Amino acid sequence: MSEFEKQIRHALIDRGMSLTDLANELEISVSYLYELMKGTRKAEDQKARIRNLLGIPDIDCDEEQIISGTDSKADECV
Repeated sequence: MSEFEKQIRHALIDRGMSLTDLANELEISVSYLYELMKGTRKAEDQKARIRNLLGIPDIDCDEEQIISGTDSKADECV
């Protein structure tokens, strides 16, 4: 399971949402959402929409930099 998929699944549990709920909110199919989560699709724009909707950080960002605010990109990572 990819880190991105783990983040999505945890966020969905926290919000009481299903994959179908998320797909409907994003106006994409569940199968496409699953491909994004697994990494078989690389649509960064869709991944950004998912992160934004669920409030999860960009997995490419360094968590320590986000917490400490030492990275100039820290604001972009949340």
